[in-house]
Amino acid sequence: MINVRSLSITGMQWYADRLWLTSADASVVATYNPTNESGTVVLSLPGVRHACPSREGVWLIAGGGRLGQQLLLWSPERNKVLRRFDCPDGAASGATVLKDKLWLTHRRNRKLFCIDPNSGGALWTIRMEHQVFSPTSHGDELWCIECDPGPLGDWSDDHQTAYAFLRYDPSREEVTQRIPIP
Repeated sequence: MINVRSLSITGMQWYADRLWLTSADASVVATYNPTNESGTVVLSLPGVRHACPSREGVWLIAGGGRLGQQLLLWSPERNKVLRRFDCPDGAASGATVLKDKLWLTHRRNRKLFCIDPNSGGALWTIRMEHQVFSPTSHGDELWCIECDPGPLGDWSDDHQTAYAFLRYDPSREEVTQRIPIP
């Protein structure tokens, strides 16, 4: 058991009636059951930033890639890494699975990547207008958070930064909805 309130959460996904949480500071992947408010550590991994459960296993974003971060497909049943790929452009700010494809965001480079989960190769690289992170999928929809950091980029004041929920349609390769976050 772990008190998830004590964790500094770096990633979160809902899957199989529980939240999958990552904490880079604590180097853990944990699950949280909201019904009985219990948290369980399922893996200790230095530098883990994000977990994305799927039918194949749990995709993890962690340190250790040639250019920085890497993608790992971990099997909870076998407690071993099944596949390992370097993240495109050396980093990722979240991952989700949609229609058997792995989708990654690269916040600083303003890119959305569609990755072949078997080879690790980039199938598509989509340039985004602003920074994007924390992707998630629901049905056939791909959502992420968009950040317009303002006129000075990351050095802008907080009041110059604007956030929005972004719906992206992979089949049309376009943003179909932008919901400002007040």
